[in-house]
Amino acid sequence: MITNIQENIIPYIGETTPFFSIPENLKFNDHILETEILDFDFQNKNFPEHCKVFSSLGSCNLYRIINDTSLKKIYFLGETIRFRKLSHKTSSSVFVTCESSLESEMKGKSVILIKDIHSREMLYSFEINHYIIAEEAFKHFYKNFYHDDSITAYDKSLPESRISEIKSENRFNISIKPFTPEQCKGHFENYPLVPFAFIGDRILKEIFTFLGDKYSYEIESMDGYASNAIPTGKEIVIEVFHQKFLKDLFYFKSEIKDASGTSYGTLIFNIKSKIKE
Repeated sequence: MITNIQENIIPYIGETTPFFSIPENLKFNDHILETEILDFDFQNKNFPEHCKVFSSLGSCNLYRIINDTSLKKIYFLGETIRFRKLSHKTSSSVFVTCESSLESEMKGKSVILIKDIHSREMLYSFEINHYIIAEEAFKHFYKNFYHDDSITAYDKSLPESRISEIKSENRFNISIKPFTPEQCKGHFENYPLVPFAFIGDRILKEIFTFLGDKYSYEIESMDGYASNAIPTGKEIVIEVFHQKFLKDLFYFKSEIKDASGTSYGTLIFNIKSKIKE
């Protein structure tokens, strides 16, 4: 089984830097990938960045399990994503495991567990189901997204977003200006698609704006379901339904669309409030 990441895995994964991001000190224990992160900061503002890292770990481990010898790229596209907060404890140093499995030739699953580095208490779980697409098939499926010129510049900023309409007591819309290929560099080379993590970043920004600053808030869970690839160059409209389930728990269901009504997927967040310290 492949173990040399830099030479035998990373060059053959569809995602590239800067989107593809993994810690340096990866170790393999049979079919489980292990690593330590010593500056782990799970504040809300860092949540999408951690999703990016965990997704990259899943792609890396799935490629290793596939043990492909064709030397052609394989693309891993997220179908569903699930995040759960498992403890109220926090830690700045964590031990991370990624266990991956193949469900078929075209589907794989990765379960990432984030634990306290000392006690091994589980803090968070992250699960992602991937579509596994060979290079030629990917180029055929996404030929309309192809850009002749390689994207050389990287723009790490994200488009402006705003709450554009309050539709009712439990519904509001978020408008996100078009993403550029430079903002989506690495996802994927010559075929820029908007990552769900970036959409999640903009949604969370506006959800926390909506909630205000009277209390502090923590993300308890997230469920994501992708239905279509999100192109660059299109304004995105998020239709949000929200409800207060408990005294301190808020539910937000966000339907991702464009101005024409094309649906791209759904992100669901459960967010807990607490009195500021």
